[in-house]
Amino acid sequence: MKPSKQELEAVIAASPRSFVSFNKLVLSPTYQARPENPAAPLPLTELAASIEAAGLLHNLIVVRGARGLHEVCAGGRRLRAMALLVEQGRWAENQPVPVLVVPAEQALMASLIENVEREALNPADEFAAFARLIDGGRSVEDVAAAFGVTPQVVKRRLKLAAVSPALLTLFREGGIGLDCLMVLASIDDPARQEQLWQQLPEWNRSADQLRRLLTRGEVESDRDGVAIFVTVAAYEAAGGHLRRDLFSDDGKAYLQDAALLERLALDKLQQPAREVAAEGWKWVDVRAQYVYEDYQRHSEVRRACRAPNADEAARHAQLEAELETLHARMEAISDDDGDENEYAALETDDERLQTELSTIDEALAVFPADLMALAGCVVFVGARGTVEVKRGLVRPEDRDAVVQAARQATSGEPTTGTALVSLPKGGARAVHSEKLMRSLTAHRVAAIQAELLLRPDVALAALTAHLAAKLLKDGFHRYRGGDDALTVSASETHDACGASPRTWPRPKPGS
Repeated sequence: MKPSKQELEAVIAASPRSFVSFNKLVLSPTYQARPENPAAPLPLTELAASIEAAGLLHNLIVVRGARGLHEVCAGGRRLRAMALLVEQGRWAENQPVPVLVVPAEQALMASLIENVEREALNPADEFAAFARLIDGGRSVEDVAAAFGVTPQVVKRRLKLAAVSPALLTLFREGGIGLDCLMVLASIDDPARQEQLWQQLPEWNRSADQLRRLLTRGEVESDRDGVAIFVTVAAYEAAGGHLRRDLFSDDGKAYLQDAALLERLALDKLQQPAREVAAEGWKWVDVRAQYVYEDYQRHSEVRRACRAPNADEAARHAQLEAELETLHARMEAISDDDGDENEYAALETDDERLQTELSTIDEALAVFPADLMALAGCVVFVGARGTVEVKRGLVRPEDRDAVVQAARQATSGEPTTGTALVSLPKGGARAVHSEKLMRSLTAHRVAAIQAELLLRPDVALAALTAHLAAKLLKDGFHRYRGGDDALTVSASETHDACGASPRTWPRPKPGS
């Protein structure tokens, strides 16, 4: 007859508790109810650090074995964590370990009771416990050392503990995921956290959507070219406000003063602009970003090929001869199925020679000095955060003079002369500028997207209509209804419409 749970609990309560040297403990191959779990939530390193700092808080359940050994039937992970301490020299091999000795015939059931009855700690309770340790006078570093984690992990848990109590209750109940909670934790105002969560429709409460709402009007430090160019450190030193993403492993931040960021970028671009101006250009514009619409009516001066000097001509001819010989050898190896290693080495040489030849050709392509005196440049920050220069732009008022100078530079031949200048395409002048039209289009697209997000029934009907028109065909395989009433596709529209975080208005507090 098997003992009942109450009888087993009585046996466990009456079992002797004592201390056994660590080197007398072995993992039981017979009485363990839970096998080893490599994906356990708490790594052995963290568990070992916790045991070293606070001792073993729960007895191991053991049975007496042969030769004075004790077999551990409950507490296998704790035993392995202690073995790690011994292996690293942080514990002695004869370290006394508290154990509960149970009869062998009831060991498996005792192990099962401990594992089944143990209730996992809710992450929200863990966050709160970390906060209480800090409130009790422990430093972040002390808590991190006690649990074998980095101070950054402790700071993240403290940040999660500071989330709105209402949202933490919802998290305990499973109404909000940890990924969403981490996004909301980046806001210090609990009321704003709750408001942002309530703004999301129930069918689209995702971390990505939360992040989009939260970062509207902010500049991402790791994706925006101007932010990369200025650097977060320089922005902060200038008094710029930002919001750090504590849950980002690379220290991502969201910059909130776009005007200050642009001013810092323009200041930093002044030195490169002076270097470009020294090349002999008539004017140099400095912009944080190059906006095509601002210069679409400008003409462009093209480079002309100058005559090489003696050294350049000799080296150019030598490179071409070497490449011709190289290519002949490569073709012979390819035809004869020759040595692959030799062919690979020749490819490397080919790439090196081609690079040197291209460098010489680029050096020979120059802007004519007389045309440079009538044209200008734009110095700006590229998408990757580097300084870029758009050279050879001609303002509309200087166009005729540049064309005349180009003709004179080519001995008065009109066709060849104007080839040194690229003129903007003609056409009827639009009522509104292209920049304004793209901005209006971006706002229109955003408004339609927002409305469809709030009305999933309309979005579903529109999508169904579009797909039905694609699927329903007549005998001639033409779509019924003629032209599509709506085109449906999945794409990022902000970039396509010219929308930028710095061009969108900042949302008002509480909106």
